[in-house]
Amino acid sequence: MRSIPRPAGPHALKDWLRQMERAPQNRSYENFPSEVKDAVLESLLREQGYLCAYTMVRIETAGECHIEHIIPQNQDRTKDLDYTNMAACFPRDGGDTSFGFGAPLKAGAHVVPNENFVSPNSGGCEGRFLFDGNGKIRAREGDAAAEQTIQTIRLDHPSLVEMRREVMAYHGLGILPKGIRPGKEEVMGPKRARRFAEEVLKPDAAGRLAELCVALAQAALRHAEREEARARRLRKKTL
Repeated sequence: MRSIPRPAGPHALKDWLRQMERAPQNRSYENFPSEVKDAVLESLLREQGYLCAYTMVRIETAGECHIEHIIPQNQDRTKDLDYTNMAACFPRDGGDTSFGFGAPLKAGAHVVPNENFVSPNSGGCEGRFLFDGNGKIRAREGDAAAEQTIQTIRLDHPSLVEMRREVMAYHGLGILPKGIRPGKEEVMGPKRARRFAEEVLKPDAAGRLAELCVALAQAALRHAEREEARARRLRKKTL
């Protein structure tokens, strides 16, 4: 998960909300016109760098995701049209639990942001989850909300763990899975790894972030620390 500051939303949404002031009985998420919903999804995806707000898996197009309400609609109907309460999440069908992880598993669970669930709209949420070289995830020590979030949307699901492990291994930053060859022949030095940790959190020219970018950044920093420690040990041996 990475922090996603939310602006006011796309013009299509704001225009529709103004129109609904004349017909408040029709002002509901269920009455969202398809073109407004499409505009909202496109806007959310751009802000998220085309990654799922919860899992950071790649979403290529709006047709591969759904609008997720961070605070569920059945919990607070006043927030079902609040753009800051929306996120683009995998998969396309918000009720499809077949993948075993992500937004559909949250369903209508009662959510109190930063008490029992970490919102991607909260600043610094990246640092509340820690990833190791095997692709596993854990909450920062003492962070009950992060721990509950992992359990609620199964951020520790084996499929996600393996996905993170493979992408780390491809960049030479994690533990190499059996049968997977590294994508880079050259081993990253510490300086390059630290530079990579910064760059991987920035979108490319098309506004897309690297899949699982936060996990990659953490892996790169750990790699840099290990290489720096190894270099210090070698220097001591030569003295």
